[in-house]
Amino acid sequence: MTQRQFDQFPSNEQQDVAAVVQLVGLMPQDFQIFDVNGTSARQVTVRRQSTGAASVYDAGPGTAWVEEFESDLECGLFGQVSH
Repeated sequence: MTQRQFDQFPSNEQQDVAAVVQLVGLMPQDFQIFDVNGTSARQVTVRRQSTGAASVYDAGPGTAWVEEFESDLECGLFGQVSH
């Protein structure tokens, strides 16, 4: 299994995540994001440092996991958002 930090993700994923986080009034730096490539699938872990809230997303090809992350942000899974 290989683990990568967020700054090693493809640039389009980094940009999509930053846009989603900023859209709800948060700062990308408040999140610790990394992925693990296992034998069967890639999983992305997102943890908000100020609240400790975390979630794991199954990440196939592309950036579909970012949509799930956005939904979780908007419903308050990671704590209060400002929009």
